[in-house]
Amino acid sequence: MKTGTQAQGAGETRLPAYSAEVPRGSTFQLIAAWLLLAEGGVGLVFLPIVVFSTKTNIPPGKIGGFALGCILCLGAGVILYARWWWSWWVAFGVAVGAAAYLVSSSGLTSVSEGYVAVAFAAVEVVFLVLGRRAAGRPEAMALASANVPFRVKVLVVWLAVFFMLAVTLALFQLDTAWIKENALYIVRGAKFTLYLALFAIVLAVILALFGALGRLSKNPVAYGLTGFYTSFFRGTPLIVQLFLIYLALPQVGQSFGRLSLVNILTLTPFQAGVIGLGLNYGAYMTEIFRAGIQSVGHGQAEAADALGMSYAQRMRRVVLPQATRVIIPPTGNEFIAMMKDTALVSFLGSEVGRAELFRRAQLAISEDPTKHLESLLVAAAMYWGLTAIFTFFQRKLERRMGRGYERGAPTARTPHLLQTAARGPRGGAGMIEIPEPLAQPGVPPEPPL
Repeated sequence: MKTGTQAQGAGETRLPAYSAEVPRGSTFQLIAAWLLLAEGGVGLVFLPIVVFSTKTNIPPGKIGGFALGCILCLGAGVILYARWWWSWWVAFGVAVGAAAYLVSSSGLTSVSEGYVAVAFAAVEVVFLVLGRRAAGRPEAMALASANVPFRVKVLVVWLAVFFMLAVTLALFQLDTAWIKENALYIVRGAKFTLYLALFAIVLAVILALFGALGRLSKNPVAYGLTGFYTSFFRGTPLIVQLFLIYLALPQVGQSFGRLSLVNILTLTPFQAGVIGLGLNYGAYMTEIFRAGIQSVGHGQAEAADALGMSYAQRMRRVVLPQATRVIIPPTGNEFIAMMKDTALVSFLGSEVGRAELFRRAQLAISEDPTKHLESLLVAAAMYWGLTAIFTFFQRKLERRMGRGYERGAPTARTPHLLQTAARGPRGGAGMIEIPEPLAQPGVPPEPPL
């Protein structure tokens, strides 16, 4: 894409020609710089992990040489962005030299590391040769980087992070066979995790709605009760509330000496978890609902009163439908947080067949106490996956709810020019700008002259 010089009129300043084309070879040099930076950064990250995880003693000379090679790779990747013509030669020498050192020293822990370095260096050298013409031209690399979509860059970063995690877990000798054997048992707990979160969020929404109405009420009884509710459940830890509901309620029934009351107040871990999570998150969501209701303009309530609506009709037909748009996004965040907090219910104990994710991970560890890492990784991956899925749908719902409330950018009005007989300052015909009249409601604008 090129934009040349265009004359706009007599006496106006001419803009210099500008070329936005990506210079030849700059993309290859950009990739070479990224590879060098990745090689040096990954090497420095894994150096302490390799040193402390290996069972053999590594000579300090090898450790120092490996660290120096990583630092040189980082430096070579950085100077490729400089205007120095010799930066290309330095990057070329570092890529070849680092691989040669690892091969000659038989790697840090094994010879295979040298072969990996040689393959990496070969790729870097190919890209450096293809991008030779862009050496010493940082603006060319900047243009090449600008042409790479942002999502592609983010995807590359994520792939690099997953690669580093995979290598790290491999160094710690992760038992993949045990994971394959027990993963399905742990994953089945996701069903009960979702049940806990769904029942609890329904209870929390009901409590939050009444709590918000009480906080906005002028009735001292309603205001005082909702104030105590939000203060207590926001001021005490969730785990304490769960144990109060599960262990303390039966004691309250025993103090009355009635067996029927004891049976009613003796709850299963699932029931106690639903009630505890609902009460706790309902207290926090009370403020969300209150803010959503207050976001509706006072004119809406006044219009409802003018139509003769009662308080219940006004809230049901006018205020709450408009407040929903504000309430839903943070409520989705609370549900995602609640889904992860269901892990606290595992401390109450549960039946083996109805155990949620974290409880099943604990049971798997109890069968083989040496597999803490494997069991907890499976549970963490499931929580992460559930969070990612519900976050995706929450964003879709948020966009849909706010679709009718998005304000578009105002369109620019083109002024009308009227040529006059008066002479301009340079002898040409004068031009008078006539502003376009603003349209009035119900009155079409007048056509331009």
